[in-house]
Amino acid sequence: MSAPGPGVDTHEMVLIHRVIRREFGQLPRLFRSAADDPARSKVIGAHAGEMLHFLHTHHTGEDELLFPLLRERAALDPELMDRMDAQHAQVDAAVTAVSAELPWWTASADAAAGERMAALVEAAMPTLIDHLAEEEQRILPIVSATLTQSEWDALGKHGMSAIPLTRRLVILGHITEEADDAERQRFLQVVPAPARLAYRLIGHRQFTRETTAIRG
Repeated sequence: MSAPGPGVDTHEMVLIHRVIRREFGQLPRLFRSAADDPARSKVIGAHAGEMLHFLHTHHTGEDELLFPLLRERAALDPELMDRMDAQHAQVDAAVTAVSAELPWWTASADAAAGERMAALVEAAMPTLIDHLAEEEQRILPIVSATLTQSEWDALGKHGMSAIPLTRRLVILGHITEEADDAERQRFLQVVPAPARLAYRLIGHRQFTRETTAIRG
């Protein structure tokens, strides 16, 4: 294992967290907007499924690749890590419940099912928001000082490997949507040059077209 450098740049996780806050914050309204409208429920269902998978992958990456290293190397507050685990469990339970109902709702646009899913997301949001904030404020500074660059990169590779090749440019659009110019340049430095070019040529248009249809 290589020694930690002067500080791993963890800001990409802040951008990922923005996606999670934004997209899960919108899901209840989107579920309700498709009540009894099967054409719209197919659009919203595909997006919701992608975001549920995105969040699940984010949490499993932390559980498998990040938290064990922190417990092993850093003098962490046990209550903090127990809280991280409990928050993951609570949010993941909501993700599992919504994911179970989503395929039938996507095909049927059943209003009652949509309302159940909206309520599940709304109930989980306070925990999710608290979790993301505390992770940024208390966990990421420790990560920066504790992990090697290769260990941090493994977390990003885990997340990227779970995204189908045909969807990576759209996810890139989600990640950079709220980034300022400096953040965008910083993030894109780790994106391979062919992918950066593809995003400029086709990916941004695809992302804009999809999000316009979703957000209505």
